[in-house]
Parts: sequence; structure tokens; C-alpha cells
Amino acid sequence: MIILNDHELETLLAEDVPYGDLTTASLGINDQRARITFATRERPMVASCTEEAVRLCGLYGLEIDGFVKSGTLVPPKSVFLEAHGEAGNIHRVWKSIQNLLDYAGGIATYTREAVLLARSINPDIVVATTRKTTPFTKKIAIKAVESGGGVAHRLGLSESILIFNYHRIFFPNNEAFSTALHKTKKANPEKKIIIEVETLEDALKFAQAGADILQLEKMPLTKLSDAIREIRSAYPHVNLIATGGISTKNIAEYVATGVDMIVTSSPYNANPADIKVTIELL
Repeated sequence: MIILNDHELETLLAEDVPYGDLTTASLGINDQRARITFATRERPMVASCTEEAVRLCGLYGLEIDGFVKSGTLVPPKSVFLEAHGEAGNIHRVWKSIQNLLDYAGGIATYTREAVLLARSINPDIVVATTRKTTPFTKKIAIKAVESGGGVAHRLGLSESILIFNYHRIFFPNNEAFSTALHKTKKANPEKKIIIEVETLEDALKFAQAGADILQLEKMPLTKLSDAIREIRSAYPHVNLIATGGISTKNIAEYVATGVDMIVTSSPYNANPADIKVTIELL
């Protein structure tokens, strides 16, 4: 599972506390001892980035009394992270930790719901998320997706080969593209070649040309079901991905078409988790 390093955590904290906590220092309560707890409210939550929250506490001398690991389903009204230490340090890290846990927990919880809906139709289906993360949040977002039982479709351009129409336009004809595709497969024998298509005609054409995986983009459900049947009949070895406009509202219907994987951006737009924070004197 992804781990944010200490520099990334310090950068996160620096956004909120660039020059110290003026309020706590002015009140003269920095050295008093206190406890901070993080708990769910009325709804269950899949925890994510709790390991990073623990490390943020540790960077500022707080002692951990207990926490749950990322990926844990936390029941309503349950404490899942508790620490104690000096009030100044508690106030310094409080909101950064809450924001992190809110954001990651929302994505993780939504992802879990999507995965459960999908696997109620096909227990072997893979639910993956796209590269369309909010800028500067990628590691947190991907860790949250993994916490919820999903995977990253592509972590970036460097580790996978996905050919779009905007790549194919640079070839004057199908023969030129097929030649380039053959060279690509030969140069990357350990990689599977994914080609995104929008029509059944293109799907069949590129399956014949040597695609290992076809990414079926924004096909209406009725057309998608028919396309999958025809592709599987002619090219049973090709894996099929459905993507485009898929969310928890319709994911079960897409899985029912028979695809091998669902790719979606919807978890990144999930509402933040609702976390209750309590600070009390020791």
C-alpha cells in the first residue's frame, strides 16, 4: 500500500501551520497535557491514511493510544484514532490530520461501496480508478482507493501502454498503425497493450491487430452488451474494460454486461467522511 513520506506530511502540515499556532501560543496553553480522539459519526467509514496520521502525531511528540489500519471498516460512533501529548502539538496537527482522514475516508468508503455493488454481480470483477485525480492529491487518493478495495488503472504514463485515438491520428492508415503496434508489442514483451475504442467496428479491428485489452469508452449499456458478446465470440483471449460515466448508481449494470474491469473517476468526487474530533484535558 502507498505510504506518504515525512517530507510530504510536513508539507501538508505547512499549508495549515506555516509559522506556528498563534492562538494556542497567545493563550499560554502549549504545555498543558491533553488527549485527541477521532471518531465516526452516524455513518460507517472505511479508514484510510491512518498510518500517516499516526506519523504526523509522532513527528510532534504525541503518543498513540490506539488506531485502526487503513482499509478497516469503522462502525458508526466509534473511535478509530486516539493520541495524547502537549496541547500545543495537538492543536498544531489537529486540522491537518482531520482533513487528511476526511478526504481519504470519503474516497475509501465510496470505493468500497462501488466494489461491493460490482462484486454482487461478478465476484471476480476489478474496479479501478483513472488518472483524473485532483492536482497534488494523487498519493492520498490512490491509497484511499486501495483502502476501499479498488486499484489504480494507471499510476501514470510510465508503467503502462494505453493507446488512444489521439495516438492513432499520427498514422496515415491502418497498415502503418498495425506496423507500429507490432513494434510496440515486440519492444515491451512484459506489457499488455491496451487500446481505447468507442465502436464495435474499431474493437474488432484492433483485437485482430493484436490488442491484449480493449477499453470500451462511453458505450451505451445496450450497445456495450452486444459488443462484448461479439468480441468475446471472435477474440476470447482479449480482456475488456468498460469506462466512461460509471458510478455507484450504474456500476452493477455495467458489470452485468460481462466486462473484466470497470474503470471510473467517481471515487475522487466522493463526499468527505464525517469525522468527529474531541480534545480533552488529561
